[in-house]
Amino acid sequence: MTEPTHSETPHVETLGVAPVPGVDRTMRPGMLFLIWALASASATTPVIGLLLHGIGLWNFILIVLLATGIGLIPAMLLSHMGRQTPIISMVMARRTFGIGGATLLAILYTVLGAGWFGLNTDVGGNILDTLFPGFGILWYIVLGVLQMVLVFFGMEMLEKFYQYTALLFLLCYAVLAYYLFTRHPFVFPVATQRVDWGQDIDWVLSFSLLAWAYDFPTVTRFCVPWSAQEKTSDRALYLLSPAIGVMSAVLFMGLLGLVSLRMTGDWNIALLGKNLPFWGEVSAIGVILAIAHTNAMNLYPAVTKLLAVISVAGKPPRFMQPAIVILLGVFATLLAIAGILNLIEGFLSMLGSLLFPFSFILVVDWFHGKRYADAISLFYQRAHTWRDYFLWPAPWALGALIFGIVLAQLGFLIAPVLIHILPWKVCSALMTAVIYYGGLRVMEQRVQRRKMA
Repeated sequence: MTEPTHSETPHVETLGVAPVPGVDRTMRPGMLFLIWALASASATTPVIGLLLHGIGLWNFILIVLLATGIGLIPAMLLSHMGRQTPIISMVMARRTFGIGGATLLAILYTVLGAGWFGLNTDVGGNILDTLFPGFGILWYIVLGVLQMVLVFFGMEMLEKFYQYTALLFLLCYAVLAYYLFTRHPFVFPVATQRVDWGQDIDWVLSFSLLAWAYDFPTVTRFCVPWSAQEKTSDRALYLLSPAIGVMSAVLFMGLLGLVSLRMTGDWNIALLGKNLPFWGEVSAIGVILAIAHTNAMNLYPAVTKLLAVISVAGKPPRFMQPAIVILLGVFATLLAIAGILNLIEGFLSMLGSLLFPFSFILVVDWFHGKRYADAISLFYQRAHTWRDYFLWPAPWALGALIFGIVLAQLGFLIAPVLIHILPWKVCSALMTAVIYYGGLRVMEQRVQRRKMA
């Protein structure tokens, strides 16, 4: 498959997992920042204040800043990968994990994306049910349908949606914050328990930067293509915009959840709307925008991952992308109805174990592969025999990924003292990446010695 030279602009996106045509690669750093800031600024984001409620305000800020510093480099590189090679991360992964391995991982990460969609829809359903009780499951269905409609029209529509609703979103939260501080006595969040620095940083990264980073290429593939002649400042903005967008939202909304929990006993500031005058209630309803912002960037990448699975068997028909939007949207809405929000701590722990080593291995392979200098068509090669599904380095990459997942889960046995200080899931992913790179180098040296013999 070669990169198209022209662009179609259908009302419903049917691009699938094909490379983005050059004429459609127009996104700038400002829009890139806005998309990821609003995607991160979910109505669920303040729940990080609940998860870290006993550590105090200053420790919370420090942990978010440390998490940003730790996750910044892989996030920047993944952001750049999409600009350089305008394809989604799960198609990129075929070069590393093989067609078979990337397909299996795409299925797994599709389910994770649906899980995030369900978490946020669960929060939105709770907000609406609190403000307007008696409708129960109907609110979940309404939210699910509205969000599916938004993703149905693809990235072009999502850009417009984020652009025109950003100010309204900020206004709604500003009104709710005003009522929070004027109707409740201020209580400063102080530390009431020991800070588990390592675990808390892992949680923040699982909730934010390293949970999103592997999907950065899915959006940055729509950015202006990378050029060796572009200004250093422009390049830096493209590299930093997604990461700073995600983490700025986590910092400010996490603080809001932390303060709200101390002042009202509830992290979900939108639930204040049930006892507020008209504009407060309207603002609480407006917070639903935050859910749509985030779930668009949960459902859209999940759709592309499932399309990557289907495309292995051949080019999907044009209607396949909108059909998958409906299929995954219904599945994720059912997860919300089932109450997936009650499993959030276990869900975040699983995210870190699965996504951290995958992202790190992908970045290492990008460096090792001379920054994907190969033709884009190589990412879309067909598998003719079963061996083609797991060509080198797929066996080694999959083995390293499994090792990283197991290592992340065994941290409490291997280093019970260290995990209090160090983010074990990040450390285990880093060790996995080093081992993976070492294996590649050893194999290269063996091949060179055989050629010289």
